[in-house]
Amino acid sequence: MKTNQTILAFALLATATLAWSGNIVIGRAVRADLPPLGMSFWRWFLCCLVLLFFTAPKFPANLPIIKREWKLLLVMSALGIATFNSLQYYALQTTTAINVTLILATSPALMALFSVLFLKDRIGWSQITGIIISFIGVAIVITNGNLARLLEVTFRVGDLWMLAAALVWAGYSITVKMRPDDLDPLVMLTLITGTGAILLLPFYIWESLVFKPMPISPLSLVTIAYLTFIASLLAFASYNRGVSLIGPAKAGVAIHLMPGWVAILAFIFLGERLQSFHILGIACIAVGIALNSRRSR
Repeated sequence: MKTNQTILAFALLATATLAWSGNIVIGRAVRADLPPLGMSFWRWFLCCLVLLFFTAPKFPANLPIIKREWKLLLVMSALGIATFNSLQYYALQTTTAINVTLILATSPALMALFSVLFLKDRIGWSQITGIIISFIGVAIVITNGNLARLLEVTFRVGDLWMLAAALVWAGYSITVKMRPDDLDPLVMLTLITGTGAILLLPFYIWESLVFKPMPISPLSLVTIAYLTFIASLLAFASYNRGVSLIGPAKAGVAIHLMPGWVAILAFIFLGERLQSFHILGIACIAVGIALNSRRSR
């Protein structure tokens, strides 16, 4: 039973990271055409509207739990919805995909640290080894098999945005583990996406008036559709369920799948050749996840 639960958790986490990999690729591709806060706001606003269609009848029964846990839900909205994605889109404006991926790869270590500090989890040597091996796999993929390139990476303003995003994501993952078991998962997702959109609204208005409004075009419509249905609804539902099954410390290492997914997506959609260093890096990531999924002793 425990093994089946772990397999299910990592299948859900793999789905989430695949969807988010597409989100990064799209965010980088449209950086000159679509404003960061505009993408974040419309993504979560529409996500909430879609969810309300299914969850509105469930709200009365869940209202006592919502009143009891409103502070936690507000923190989840602020971290995972309003802040993380906005910081990531801002990072993609001014830094490279290599830097973003490298910095995001620190999230599992941060999650494990936060789990020890705030949830009193214990991290076993297998999990520590798994994080290290997964990080090596990430480094192989993002450096095209030449680890010496890590010494040549120069950090930019966008890297600071992404470092902040990685910290925020680790914090969000802790709150997911703390979520109330008696609250309907879809009701919770509706609440945090809607609250996140409300938190984003004044900043989105400011961005539209001072910098760039969100255009209405085929590109913006297709982008927002992907962000809403795939990178939001599918990905967050999968991630939240996966974290709730095995905890943030073990779930965090699944973030290391993203460089491998990006390589595969580039091979399928951009015609780039899948090379040997991609296979080696993805193999290391898989070994790291397998080690990290073992129970601590």
